[in-house]
Amino acid sequence: MSAVKVHFLLDDLLVQAPLGTSLQEIAEAAGADLTFGCRTGSCGTCRVRITEGLAHCSAPNAEEREFLAALKVPADQRLACQVRVNGDVAVDYIGL
Repeated sequence: MSAVKVHFLLDDLLVQAPLGTSLQEIAEAAGADLTFGCRTGSCGTCRVRITEGLAHCSAPNAEEREFLAALKVPADQRLACQVRVNGDVAVDYIGL
């Protein structure tokens, strides 16, 4: 199984995880300083900016797209609970 590297910028924490793992699972396993609320993509507590590797993230589902559109945020912002990582990424925590 291939591994991906995730750099949590706030903590300056670099971790490896299996390809296709959710960013939420990676953050929780690594002890990264990200806060999660609903875990379903409807509260925005886990909003992050993907500063590197946005193309390596799963596409947003309809609920996440609608939520982020309502906030009028740029495309590099995602909800960590909804993202699956398919390549190396760097993540900066924003929150709501």
